[in-house]
Amino acid sequence: MTPEQILADIRSDRVKKVIMDGDYSAEIDDQYTLAYAYGHEKLEVLGVNAVAHYAEPRFTKTSTIVRISLGKAAEVYWGLGLSPEELPLNMGPEKQITHNNGEAVDCASARFIIEMAHKYDEPIYIITTGPCSSAVNACLMDPTIMDKIVVVWLGGNCLTDDYVGKPFHEWNMHADFKASQLLLDMDIPLIMLPCDPVGSVKIEMKRSDIDAIEGRNTPAQLLKQKLPRIDAKDADFAKPTWRKVMCDYMGVAALTLPDAMQLDIIPAPKLCDDRSYAIDESRRKIIWGTYPDSDAIVADATKALNNVVKNFPYDFGDYI
Repeated sequence: MTPEQILADIRSDRVKKVIMDGDYSAEIDDQYTLAYAYGHEKLEVLGVNAVAHYAEPRFTKTSTIVRISLGKAAEVYWGLGLSPEELPLNMGPEKQITHNNGEAVDCASARFIIEMAHKYDEPIYIITTGPCSSAVNACLMDPTIMDKIVVVWLGGNCLTDDYVGKPFHEWNMHADFKASQLLLDMDIPLIMLPCDPVGSVKIEMKRSDIDAIEGRNTPAQLLKQKLPRIDAKDADFAKPTWRKVMCDYMGVAALTLPDAMQLDIIPAPKLCDDRSYAIDESRRKIIWGTYPDSDAIVADATKALNNVVKNFPYDFGDYI
């Protein structure tokens, strides 16, 4: 799909088929974003991939982190009343493309993307809220799917003087740097949602947004009590001033509320080996999303979270 076709599609009323691909052991915004997508009437979630978040490789192996991420995603499944039988849950790569000489790493998450891309005669959106390893591995393993998917990636930082021509660190970009380079270099249809300073980092969920989640059943307790307490101590969460940056909400909102951000068609920036951006106007075009409307996006998410709570068919009792 061309960027123009993607923009037309995401602004249409068509229900989009999506795969959620996140580093669920990193921060709680991935876990909320999974619930956001699952509860939204404009999306059909086909499955979930759990990948490894960025960590210093001298201390923690990718193969260890990806298993923790899978376990955290499974906890969200339990809290939402889901099972891997009805909504496949797949483990991401146990090795970075960066540490595999730039070659594909065979993994369940990549194979699932390939399977879904060939199964449906419509574009599959891969909402990637962590490193982009799953989608890039899938495209390296089967380049024919590049005509069948669109990657929505929370990664990199905005194109400002702080990052163009100067080395910088952004967590998702660095989690598998070679995969990030390949995502921008290959002809993979891409909506890129950078973080700092006017990107996804601007989205914040407040204590009042947590309070707007209705009900007391299992998913309500997950979303209103358990997840926030992972992020904050009880004393901090009790304060009405508590808030949490929710970068990953922007990945879902790009498909459900695209007018709540600025979406431009630009040449894909080049990621140089020194971890800086370089600009080349001749490079292929991507969609670039910045300036999100935090209030509108969080309201959209809260409505979807309440759909999850409302549609929960049974209760396991207290979750905490």
